[in-house]
Amino acid sequence: MSQNVIMVTQTPGQGHRSVGEALAVATDGAVIVVGPGRYTENLVLTKAVTITAEDGPGTVQLVADTGVTVALASGSAALSGLTIVASDADSPAVLVVGGQLGITECVVRASSWATVFARDAGTVLMRDCEIRNSVGAGVVVTATEGGVLDSCRLEELGTSAVVVADDGALLMRACSVRGAAGNGICLNGHGKLTVEDTTVSGAGKPAVAVEQQASLSATRLAVTKTSAIGFYLASSGTVVLQECQVQRAAAEGIFVAESCAPQLTGCQVSGTRGRGLHFAGRAGGSVTGCDVSEVDGIGIGVTERSVTEFDRITVTGCTGAGVRVDTASDPFFRRLRVLGCDGAAIELHGDARGRLENIEIDGGRGVGLSVAEGARPSVSGLSARGMTGAGVSVVGAALALTDSEINGAGADGVHAGAGADLSLLRCRVQGSTGMGCLVAEGASGSIVDSEFTGGAADGIRLETEEAVKVSGCTVRDNHGSGVRQTRPGTGIEVVDLISSGNLSADAVGTAATADVPAPAAQAPQRAELGSDPLVELEGLVGLAGVKSEVTSLINLNKMAKRRMDAGLSAPPMARHLVFAGAPGTGKTTVARIYGQILAQLGVLRKGHLVEVARADLVAQIIGGTAIKTTEAFTAALGGVLFIDEAYTLSQGGGGTGPDFGREAIDTLVKLMEDHRDDVVVIAAGYTKDMTKFLESNPGMESRFSRTIEFANYTPDELVTIVRTQCAKHDYRLDEGAGEALLRYFDEIPKDGTFGNGRTARRVFERMTDRQASRLAMATTAGSADLTLLTTEDFPMGG
Repeated sequence: MSQNVIMVTQTPGQGHRSVGEALAVATDGAVIVVGPGRYTENLVLTKAVTITAEDGPGTVQLVADTGVTVALASGSAALSGLTIVASDADSPAVLVVGGQLGITECVVRASSWATVFARDAGTVLMRDCEIRNSVGAGVVVTATEGGVLDSCRLEELGTSAVVVADDGALLMRACSVRGAAGNGICLNGHGKLTVEDTTVSGAGKPAVAVEQQASLSATRLAVTKTSAIGFYLASSGTVVLQECQVQRAAAEGIFVAESCAPQLTGCQVSGTRGRGLHFAGRAGGSVTGCDVSEVDGIGIGVTERSVTEFDRITVTGCTGAGVRVDTASDPFFRRLRVLGCDGAAIELHGDARGRLENIEIDGGRGVGLSVAEGARPSVSGLSARGMTGAGVSVVGAALALTDSEINGAGADGVHAGAGADLSLLRCRVQGSTGMGCLVAEGASGSIVDSEFTGGAADGIRLETEEAVKVSGCTVRDNHGSGVRQTRPGTGIEVVDLISSGNLSADAVGTAATADVPAPAAQAPQRAELGSDPLVELEGLVGLAGVKSEVTSLINLNKMAKRRMDAGLSAPPMARHLVFAGAPGTGKTTVARIYGQILAQLGVLRKGHLVEVARADLVAQIIGGTAIKTTEAFTAALGGVLFIDEAYTLSQGGGGTGPDFGREAIDTLVKLMEDHRDDVVVIAAGYTKDMTKFLESNPGMESRFSRTIEFANYTPDELVTIVRTQCAKHDYRLDEGAGEALLRYFDEIPKDGTFGNGRTARRVFERMTDRQASRLAMATTAGSADLTLLTTEDFPMGG
């Protein structure tokens, strides 16, 4: 055996009994060969050695009951074929603070905040490794030369799989991330990640999150089946995505915010919800050669003054609009194709600007191009055909449309409604089911050098008294007039008109008197899905005081928005709330409905509910709580963060101690201030305990300035809840059962075990169980018996 090879074995007399013993006698360049078995050790590598499993991967376990299993402070070392396990709840399995550690064909497991941690001057080079941690993160890098992950598998992580923070840098190639409860990849600080040919699936939070000043260069990074956003990009650093994919995300495919300016090239987004691509918060950047398809919602959303540039984009088969631009955004679209969407193909609303060139719209169940609410875009080279609604609709907005063609619109080819300022130049409209161009009451504009042919009604119909100039146009073969002015007035000017083959005479300068064929009926628009949250709130059993308080808040938000729209200051109002009361009184349900209502009012961007408790915010080490709290808070941005039993944050938490709860409170207070206009925080719990919670931080009481009390349900209301459950599940109570329930709810102790609505639902479930057992023993049971709950089914024991 070479002098540079050192054997470690659990067989007596054949080598060293521990790896630590072998390290002590090893020299630089030595190879330590470890025989099969489990070795309980804490290894600190101080020499340039290689530690390898004699019989290959899976045969050697290095286990640390406490502390770090393998640490490298300087120099270089290599590990091969080992299973490295840290059992300590506070320590990673591998720690590299200096030097370079190579890890090949190893399995690394931990039960703490991180599995592999490279910081300071450390570098970790991992190849063909498996990383697991049911509690915390996989690989955390804050080192400036953090290293490489090559062909590694990161699975079943308790938080994020890969975290690059501070000034850390990392390269990932051909890796897979599966089942991370947090992010698949999380970048913040000035962290830098280059990733290639990697997949992220099953993430519980945004699969890829890039924030603060972090940078990302991703090539062929695929995200699938995530429970949240695919890519969340909110960094001022450089972000480049090339040939990346997002499939079947439960929220937006790619969400860009916080003035981030990414470069997206050749990316594909399909089967997501909300929006396929969403640009908000003054986002910029460019999107080139990308496809968005089968989104349950809007294909591409551009909002909040974003100025992104798009080129060669295809949007297909979305249930909402293909593209929506609003809130004073000013994007540039070139060579955009929108095919077969259920909503409008393209919407520009809410003071949007924007320039669109060479746009193709084919099919769809709504309007082709909708411009409204003060928008002022310019569009050239539009080709729109086969849509169910109007080809172009302008209402309360301005549109300059040039060199465009509209064919086979299911309603008017061009519809200018009240408040429209329409400019058509060198446009062609053919075969419209309605008017070729309708300028309705209150609209104005100019129609120059354009052609309207083969429509089912008038070529051009002018119903306005505002100024309209029609110059150099051709109207022919329409089933109505070529041009029809329905109101006399001097503001209408028609010059150099070519009119032929129309079924009715032109009528310009006077009110029309000839009969006009009615246009074909416009196909009905698909109704929006979902119930009205206000109706749902009023439909809740009891809660009269709560409903009154929430309605007051809603009205205050409405007035605040109207005042802001009018240029006035918003009134002082309690944005964040305390819901105080016993469990089962509907606090979570009301919080969810409240968020939906605020979203409808435009106060919140999304209105979704993120429900957390102490365990979701508090970590087991100092510093980890801020990370967990920030992750939960970030997930709630645009909606409602509901903190159940919030008072536990100001109490001791067993082994975690009270300071960690206070750290969560301090972090929440800062985040609430930083994002005060983009989230509503609702803290819930028992009334007495919530008073102590508000006193736990000097800034807490001022931010939660309004408390809504949730009283216990009365016996009558609890019976109503049971009856509601019966109606929902096709059951009914006979008279005797209803009376028995009322007596039961009147007599049941209202102590700490009483669950209010939960108790009522539990009683209903037990009654259905007892009915099933009763009818199973009956010789005959008709359909009426199957739905009837009687006193025999009442659980006398509670």
